[in-house]
Amino acid sequence: MHNQIQDRAYALWEAAGRPEGQDQRFWFAAAEELARTVKPAPTSKSSATKKAAAAKPRTNRAKKAA
Repeated sequence: MHNQIQDRAYALWEAAGRPEGQDQRFWFAAAEELARTVKPAPTSKSSATKKAAAAKPRTNRAKKAA
């Protein structure tokens, strides 16, 4: 991730005309930009939770009309 931020910050800096003394501005802009494009990893249930769910008998909760 560090290298991606570095590459993007450099590209932003060049596009802005290579201004001096603004390295942090471009670094944080690149980091923010990349953070918006990265999707969080999906969370998964633990194996214990999966086993417990699999062991539960499934019931039909729908009530029958009399």
